[in-house]
Amino acid sequence: MPQTMITFDELEANLFKHRLEELFRQAYEKGVEDGMKKYSYPPVLTNKHLAEILQIAMPTVIKVTSNPTFPRLVNIKARYPRDAVFEWIEQNTEYLRKVIK
Repeated sequence: MPQTMITFDELEANLFKHRLEELFRQAYEKGVEDGMKKYSYPPVLTNKHLAEILQIAMPTVIKVTSNPTFPRLVNIKARYPRDAVFEWIEQNTEYLRKVIK
């Protein structure tokens, strides 16, 4: 019966390949999950949506939305453009950490 021999380098390369494949799979699944969450909200968000997205209480929502850089719709009180809000969140994570605590 023939014996199959594998070198340490080949074994290490195979393990590395499998780890990368798993990492890519997890990253893909996380991206799909994040995309589903983001686009499950309507194009125009309310304070209730923001409380859910940021997992904060309504008084904290008011505090966050009072920031002059927070995206809002003109002439419509307490309504916010979804895509701009998610972009703002990504760009202002440090500010949010301080406010939300």
